[in-house]
Amino acid sequence: MTRKEYFDHRFRIHGSLSDGTENKDDKPHKYIQTQVFDSAFGSRPDGPLNANQHWVGRDDTTELFFRDWDHVISCFSSEFVKTTIGPDGPLFADFETSVVLMAYEKPIPVQTTAAEERAKAGNADLDVGNATVAMYFISTPDDVRDGSKLEQAVTPLLLKSLETYCQADIGGVVCNVGAVSDKFDLNAYFGGADMPQYALVYKLFLTGAESVTTLRRAQREFEGAVTQHGLIDLHKSFILFSREALIMDMGKGIRFSLDRQVSFKDLPGPSHLDSESNVS
Repeated sequence: MTRKEYFDHRFRIHGSLSDGTENKDDKPHKYIQTQVFDSAFGSRPDGPLNANQHWVGRDDTTELFFRDWDHVISCFSSEFVKTTIGPDGPLFADFETSVVLMAYEKPIPVQTTAAEERAKAGNADLDVGNATVAMYFISTPDDVRDGSKLEQAVTPLLLKSLETYCQADIGGVVCNVGAVSDKFDLNAYFGGADMPQYALVYKLFLTGAESVTTLRRAQREFEGAVTQHGLIDLHKSFILFSREALIMDMGKGIRFSLDRQVSFKDLPGPSHLDSESNVS
């Protein structure tokens, strides 16, 4: 698939299917797709300069929100998921290199001009699902998956760099803190069993795509500081820059709509699905 074909199938087909049932227990409470327009990965350890890991390359991230653990289990064990959602996955997804994380969201107060202006404008709500964001995946040298202790050590260092370099560029921060449970095997469903594990994913809300340059400067400053403490593995950690596309939000009564599909100027032209799909 081309990148455009992939995005179109993932949003138009898989997104529509995901909201194709009226039973709220058979689908996520909320579902956001983010489509990547740029990214940066750590170098391969013990390899030549600028050599990538074999799994480098991310086109998207998927955020699935659930009410509680019972909802997670009932959703993924439902006949709807088994017979409708599951079979569509192999038509577009790369299971071998999937990066998966079960986490809880922790809003992180950030003291920036952009965050203050966002609040003054009445746009303090960060869960609308249409933002430009950076997703910063943090891995540890020992592949820790429970991120609760790590978050307490890493967040102050990250905030210091963001507040120093990104006053006009970061409007909000949410940390996805890794949680471990034997109630659901993520890798068994989504794949990626041989991939690195991630304890934290910081979601950084940008004022626009032009904020990437200043955020990268802050990232370099942060990584220089955090390396001194031996907290994270810079070879496995990586950052994605992307735009959100809300699939559905059952709490707000928002259902799937093609109108919310993200489009990129470097991917012009009609969709290959225009003559094939009847989704609306």
